[in-house]
Amino acid sequence: MEKLLFRKLIADISLRALTITFTIGLIVWIIQAVNYLDFVIDDGHNFKIYFLYNLYNFPKIIHRILPFVFAISIFFELIKYEKNNELLIFWTNGVTKKKLIKTLLNFTIIVMFIQFLIGSLISPNNQFKARLIIKNSNMDFLPNLIKQGKFIDTISGLTIFINHKTNNNSFKNIYIQEGAFVDFRENDSQIIYAKEGFLINEDKKLFRLLNGKVISNNNNKLISFEFDKIDYDLSKFSSRSIKKPKIQELSSLKIMKCSLSLMSGKNYYDDLFNCEVNKFKNFNQELYKRFIKPFYLPILTLVCCFLLTISKEKHNYTFKTIKIFIFVFLILVISEIFMRYIQGSLIYLILFLGIPILFFSLTYIYLIKNVNNA
Repeated sequence: MEKLLFRKLIADISLRALTITFTIGLIVWIIQAVNYLDFVIDDGHNFKIYFLYNLYNFPKIIHRILPFVFAISIFFELIKYEKNNELLIFWTNGVTKKKLIKTLLNFTIIVMFIQFLIGSLISPNNQFKARLIIKNSNMDFLPNLIKQGKFIDTISGLTIFINHKTNNNSFKNIYIQEGAFVDFRENDSQIIYAKEGFLINEDKKLFRLLNGKVISNNNNKLISFEFDKIDYDLSKFSSRSIKKPKIQELSSLKIMKCSLSLMSGKNYYDDLFNCEVNKFKNFNQELYKRFIKPFYLPILTLVCCFLLTISKEKHNYTFKTIKIFIFVFLILVISEIFMRYIQGSLIYLILFLGIPILFFSLTYIYLIKNVNNA
């Protein structure tokens, strides 16, 4: 009977947590997707790239909201059980409050490891894949970026000016600057003017230019010639979107190697990122977010379990539930605040790892004392 009661409680908490997670996650994902529209509007990527980029960022959202959602699920589920007299079924079947707390803690440890898995492996890996999608994409949306009477410098190393746009892919009086903007001191820069041109979408994205002139600077030597028709290859250029992975997109192993190298004063080199002393704090903050913040989940569970020490029959029941909710919220805020103050040092990492362990021990002792006196 005890197993059935515990299974039902865990199932109810899990169902509530999953419902809230995907509801809030979907809302945040949609808002984030709107903010990422610049990849299509400003950077020239198509909607497939835009959709995949947003899809790969969804685990990051789940990782961020999971502690809050899990705490809220336990909190409201215990309140529901108390109001529906379902907790009485536990007590009448010989289930002690200590055993119920222990069961919830065991369940929380499972969720904590899921949080570890998402934060240290799934989320960084997916965000890195999203960055690779941007890195390997071409300028599929370029025709929509080109507007008459406006300089287009979205493409790295290339500036385009169109005096007149006749239709979607046909233009007149075209100016193309390749390299530094009107700077003949730079090696290998080039200016192209054409009276007419149009885009060709084949295996390569080509800009077919008609009746124009090319001025090239090659090793400080100016070369000029006129042409009737040339095909200008745009596929060799890429957008100005950030191509190097951010810290949150790096694997946990790489971050740990970098952080440990900086702590010991050794050099660590990686093709993907720069392991520099001035980023030491950022690396440790990322390690904190992935490996230390999940330790606050058991503390949140213990704080919610204080609901077991109060009864709905008492006149101050609502006030005490609000008080417990405030403590849950404070624990979440504290876990975020500590991340801001972590420094580039091994001592700080150990210190901030010890804080949730200390909080857990003190909270557990105080909770058991209250359970015994209830």
